Amino acid sequence: MSARTYIGSVRVALLDDHALVLKGLVAHLKAYPSLTIAGSSPNSQHFRALLASMPVDVALIDYSLAADDPDGVTLVRSLRAAFPRMKVVVVSAFDDGPLVRRLLAAGAHGFVGKSQDPDDVIRAIDAAMTGRVYVPPALERVLEYGTDPKLSPKETDVIHHLLEGMTVTQIAEKFGRSLKTISAQKSSAFRKLGIGSDNQLYAMRDHVRALEGGAE
Repeated sequence: MSARTYIGSVRVALLDDHALVLKGLVAHLKAYPSLTIAGSSPNSQHFRALLASMPVDVALIDYSLAADDPDGVTLVRSLRAAFPRMKVVVVSAFDDGPLVRRLLAAGAHGFVGKSQDPDDVIRAIDAAMTGRVYVPPALERVLEYGTDPKLSPKETDVIHHLLEGMTVTQIAEKFGRSLKTISAQKSSAFRKLGIGSDNQLYAMRDHVRALEGGAE
């Protein structure tokens, strides 16, 4: 129990669309008597109803949910607006700097990578409850930099045409580049934007278009 540093009880609600991950997190948190599981949910709609029905100190949420759920940055912003006193800690398999910067800028109180020690979740909860921001030690320097990712001109072109409804194959044909090259540029842009699917790209269309404008 040495991971626990905050003195006091904390009510935690969890959101993750993977049942095994959700059950594993709940089981780990239950090992700490001062942490109370207020509830858990596999989707954001049910999760919002849960938060509205009872007091919650910390929301522990997955970044990447099902296709019909908002992306993590959008969800963090909306939760912070709807429940301003509640702390939000994000757990994600995507643990690169650009994503963490965007989540912190959106109002997240902490970030834990899914490859980290489970006790880091406890440390993140405790940090949030004491007014600190937790990020993995390897990513602490992200706090020193700006919050918007820098897309290269070619990455910007690929994202723009994806938003226009073109496929990777069509983009490759249009620019006379190989499919492998366009796919790599798309993957690089997605990493910088902190997203993992086309649906998440479309969900954050306005933010991405603003970045495109800044890159031109």
